[in-house]
Amino acid sequence: MFLIPHPKLDWVDLLARLRELRAELVARELDAFVAIRNARYLSGTTAVSAVIISMREPMLLCRRLEFDRAKRESVIKNIQAYFPRRVPLRRDERVYFGEFWQLLAERLRELNAQNVGYDSLGWETLQKLRNAYKADYRELPELIIEMRKIKSKREISWLRRAAELAIKGMVRAAELIEEGRSELEIAAEVEYAMRRSGSEGTPFNTIVASGKNSWLPHATVTHRRLRRGELIVVDLGAVYKGYASDMARTFSLAPTRKQLKLLDVVRRAQEAAIKRVRDGAKAASVDKAAREVIRRAGYEKFCSHGTGHGIGLDVHEAPSLAPGSKDVLYDGMVISVEPGIYMPGVGGARWEDIVLVAVEGNQILTQ
Repeated sequence: MFLIPHPKLDWVDLLARLRELRAELVARELDAFVAIRNARYLSGTTAVSAVIISMREPMLLCRRLEFDRAKRESVIKNIQAYFPRRVPLRRDERVYFGEFWQLLAERLRELNAQNVGYDSLGWETLQKLRNAYKADYRELPELIIEMRKIKSKREISWLRRAAELAIKGMVRAAELIEEGRSELEIAAEVEYAMRRSGSEGTPFNTIVASGKNSWLPHATVTHRRLRRGELIVVDLGAVYKGYASDMARTFSLAPTRKQLKLLDVVRRAQEAAIKRVRDGAKAASVDKAAREVIRRAGYEKFCSHGTGHGIGLDVHEAPSLAPGSKDVLYDGMVISVEPGIYMPGVGGARWEDIVLVAVEGNQILTQ
């Protein structure tokens, strides 16, 4: 048996992923698939450069410096380490002396892989690989993108915990919203609260955007201090077992009538969108529900992004909840629903929750 259990990725989950991926290899007449962008998804560790999947046992390639951690964390037992130059080795240590692409070429040659799929390879690396080992290389990122859309029970439990940690951060943010505090101070306290509660970090830079910064969808925190008569957008996330959460709330200090209307429209837009979330629903219809509320209120031109996205090991992954999306929502998907309105001179407002798609509707994880 070449698989060993590890708390970061259950071997049962990996076996299911291998079965699905190998079925795709057969269907597409591939001899091997090289996962780089999705290497963690297949191995359970970030101490990995690539995972090679074939009809033989899976193989993990990593830098020599990462070998011990890969061995400790990964469910894959066949681990191949590399180092660019010859150096003294420890007893029983085996290392390939060469570059990553050279080791990859050698292992594909051993597999006699004539048709090779891959999810992501830089142009320079791909050219070197082609020169080192002649084969038909095909970029097929969709093979694993489709797999990652549906979360296992274990993945859902980790996403649920990441959502709970995000809630703790947002509670702390709410406690700190007062005149005179800086965006940086609030962001630092929020991240500390999540870390203290068990978050492994943040999947993106925490946003605390007040006043004129609030109408920037991707604002960065500044030394600016909160003032009365402003809206404050707080967008944060936590990480648990590598899985991300994403949550946003908009606070106010003595808001004007225009600002209160903005907040009301965003809240109603999100409620309309979440009502559409269920097994079999078209992702575009969820976006349309939110956008219709915003359009009727007269704010359509101030709505500059889609209504949501999938979430998992990456904070942004498939499916996409945006106009023109061809995605369909299915039981086991986990998505964000985050309509926003950004009106210069008035303020920005965004309300975001993580939602689990279920056969009979949905469940909000960041309630």
